[in-house]
Amino acid sequence: MTVRDLRLVPAVLLGYVVTWWLVASEPWTALVVVAATVTGALLAAGARALVLARRPELLSTVAAVPVSAEPRRPARTVLFERFAHLLDQVLRDGLGQLVLVSGVVVVLSLAVGAQLHAGRSGVLPLLVEAGTTGTVTGTVLSEPRATSPGFDGEPRYVRTVTATTVSGRVDGVPTTGPAHGDVVVLGGPELLSPGYGATVEVEGRLLPVDPGSAATAMLALGPGTTRASALRVVAAPGVVLSTVGTIRSAFLEVAATLPEQARGLVPGVAIGDTSMMSPGLDHAMKTTSLTHVTAVSGAHFAIIFATVTGLCALLRLPLRARVPVAGTSMLGFVLLVHPEPSVLRAAVMSSVTLGAVLLGRPAQSLTALCVAVLVLLAVDPFLARTYGFVLSVLGTAGIVVGTRPIAAWLGRLLPRWLALAVAVPLAAQMACGPVIILLDPFVPTYSVPANLIATPALVPATVLGVAGALAAPWWPQASSGLSQVAGWATWWIAEVAERFAAAPLARIPWVEGAPGVALLAAVTVLAIVVVGRWGSLVWAVRTGVYVVGLGAAPSSPRRSLWDVLLRRDGGRGTRPAQAAARPLARPAAFLACVALGLGVVWQTQPPWLADLVRPGGTAWSDDWQVVMCDVGQGDALVVQTGPGAAVMIDVGPAGDAAARCLDELGVTTLDLLVLTHFHHDHVGGLPEVLDGREVQQVYVSPVRDPATHAASVARQLDDAGVPWEEARASTHANPEPLLAGPAPEEVRWEVLAPADDVAAGTGDRAANDSSVVLALRTPDLSIIALGDLETAGQASLLRTLLRDGTGTVDVVKMAHHGSRTQDPALAHHLSPSVTLVSAGADNTYGHPTESALDLYASTGSAILRTDTCGTVGLVVREGQTLVAGGCS
Repeated sequence: MTVRDLRLVPAVLLGYVVTWWLVASEPWTALVVVAATVTGALLAAGARALVLARRPELLSTVAAVPVSAEPRRPARTVLFERFAHLLDQVLRDGLGQLVLVSGVVVVLSLAVGAQLHAGRSGVLPLLVEAGTTGTVTGTVLSEPRATSPGFDGEPRYVRTVTATTVSGRVDGVPTTGPAHGDVVVLGGPELLSPGYGATVEVEGRLLPVDPGSAATAMLALGPGTTRASALRVVAAPGVVLSTVGTIRSAFLEVAATLPEQARGLVPGVAIGDTSMMSPGLDHAMKTTSLTHVTAVSGAHFAIIFATVTGLCALLRLPLRARVPVAGTSMLGFVLLVHPEPSVLRAAVMSSVTLGAVLLGRPAQSLTALCVAVLVLLAVDPFLARTYGFVLSVLGTAGIVVGTRPIAAWLGRLLPRWLALAVAVPLAAQMACGPVIILLDPFVPTYSVPANLIATPALVPATVLGVAGALAAPWWPQASSGLSQVAGWATWWIAEVAERFAAAPLARIPWVEGAPGVALLAAVTVLAIVVVGRWGSLVWAVRTGVYVVGLGAAPSSPRRSLWDVLLRRDGGRGTRPAQAAARPLARPAAFLACVALGLGVVWQTQPPWLADLVRPGGTAWSDDWQVVMCDVGQGDALVVQTGPGAAVMIDVGPAGDAAARCLDELGVTTLDLLVLTHFHHDHVGGLPEVLDGREVQQVYVSPVRDPATHAASVARQLDDAGVPWEEARASTHANPEPLLAGPAPEEVRWEVLAPADDVAAGTGDRAANDSSVVLALRTPDLSIIALGDLETAGQASLLRTLLRDGTGTVDVVKMAHHGSRTQDPALAHHLSPSVTLVSAGADNTYGHPTESALDLYASTGSAILRTDTCGTVGLVVREGQTLVAGGCS
């Protein structure tokens, strides 16, 4: 049996924990850790020397002799001798480990301290602290990544620039100086133009980042047309990076002609570019844990390495020639896909393995992984807080450590080849599952079968995709043919992802945050203990301790879980009390598992549990009247019209946040759906809201800007067979002003804006001022939703309200997420009792602004915000308006 070399494992674990903590601390903390580590190591070594020097006779005493066997000797003396023996054994056997672990901690701490000191010195931190405008010069070292669109529907992107110099005004004095660290640049389509590796000058507002972030600062480009002039390319990329950029861009042009699924997956598999992947397929890949297919990692390196070495074998190259060829191929592949965290982990691990082969040493995957982690943390300590790096390391460790025992256990039930195939994704899923909970609090139900079925297609897709990318600049026809065939393989991956994602219970809700991580880790460990043999687990742990050098070789026989529970030891049988308890062992274990399962179900609160606890399946009381759904940076307001029915105003950005909110409210029918205007943060969630719900009528803005979003909304509504119409102030107007009249017996509504003569304009303000403003009246509340009206639109609405004789209202949905463009006259005229503000937590727009909050607070209104409260609602009981939800 192969014994794994575990000597580096303690150093990696402690080194990672120390690094993770230090990168979010002050630079001087690293020096404290170094001093404490060195002091502790010296004290431990000195303790062993002291034991040897002062009490050498203790080392000859037999520690196993019980105290009762020597009644003439004081028990305190015997206990001291036992402790001395234990201390000597630990210090003698663990001295090498102590030196190794201490050295790793010292090196990593110094690396963190040096980088933190460099990042927090110079001009850049001063400009960030002042929140002023600065100019950063540096090298672009990331591809553009799409983020949430602007309110005008214009896409926004982020790119990382490794800063070298920065200039700005410090206390009014122009200052220029060197800079260290990465700066995340936020802007529009102008960020697409600089090539990877280009030197640029970027001017914009400098903003702080969270402690522990890999970036030193964030830079937001200015608004509108000024952004293009704020980004200047100083120098083009070098020859190597320029060639890589040409290959990638030419391959993306070829991929753009492929079918929809191949358009997103083939570039993702070959070069790690998922910019053309559809949102639906992206969601399906995440639901089935197949995102590793497009996040280039160890599997891709293994495929390329096997292909290259196979070609070398066909050419009959000697071993010493194959290693440099394989190494060069790996380096080229890293440049092609760009050095992302998972790529770096796979590349360094492959380099260690190749080095071992070249030196004629046995290559152990676990040792290579440990070396890769230590090297990368020393070079870039901030990787410790990067999810991509952590998941890559955990997935690889799970496969290396867990595949063999899982396959051995499954081999009792399945053929050997199938057991091994199932063990690989299962081991990776078990290792990565607790960390994935931090990103998405759901457990993917079908990840193992989906990976088992889809992964074989990854081999041809990767080989053909990379070949197509290399041929794209010089032979587009061959690249197109190779990409088409690669698309046949990715079709299978897409089908598997979409079919499993659409299956019932594809995702199980789980507890969020650290409690969810701990709970899933505990469930995983319990499953290992119960399903596998306890003796095997103990044997593996003791073997690991022995290999590390901290204990004796394991010699006790393996025992089952029931042997351990009943304290049975080989042929010596059990004691009478234990024998009497034996029949109770299995029922007790069964009841413990049932109790744990019930605890998990109760904590995760799946939808079917809500149906049992509260008839109808709603997590809210039945008498809710108005709810502002937390959809992030967007709008989604719901007003109940009856059991399971409501009026909804806007559906938030892309995703299922608005649909999940309706599910929690128990809404299955929308009597009216209003899409105030066509900006992405108001219409992006439409597909999920329409899915599985009956929508009676839809009102949309008469100004179709942005045109692409308006056309998409119209197409979705037509495909769903939902009637829709453009809404103006005269649409279904009441004979008398709704808000000025008596309270109705049922919920009624009226369109107050835009005016009949509104005309299409261009830009954000034209679209915002064409927002559909809806007034609603329930038997208890009067409500007005202002959409994204700007100052001009609010002034026009005020004239309409004054003309109709409408005064104060109970509830106002503040305009434009609480931006600074609020009309004081309208706010004081409405003087609402409650003001609802929908904004995303930590959004980059600064919404809601202090001026907007102060304005409505000055009217005596209570302000409820989704960025601080989450989903929040209003309930009227016995004439009193009560708050429900996160701020209740």
